[in-house]
Amino acid sequence: MINDNKSMAHLAPEAQAEQALKHVLKQIRDRPEVGWYLGFGTETFALATEAYAALTQRDVFAVRQIFAPRNPRNPRAESDDCES
Repeated sequence: MINDNKSMAHLAPEAQAEQALKHVLKQIRDRPEVGWYLGFGTETFALATEAYAALTQRDVFAVRQIFAPRNPRNPRAESDDCES
């Protein structure tokens, strides 16, 4: 359901962008299925890490190392294994 809640209204736009990007990057890093679909080799990972690096004045390579998917896992392959 779409609503008009603004949990970051108290933050400046740059801080909002940083917080949102950090949240997405943590999901990519920490959730195996998200890491599979949005991690290495995707434009999402490339753009999000580049933007986060620019906002935080960090090296993009270092940011990509920090938020690299830990254990990317294809959920479709797992469901195929269960059907066998």
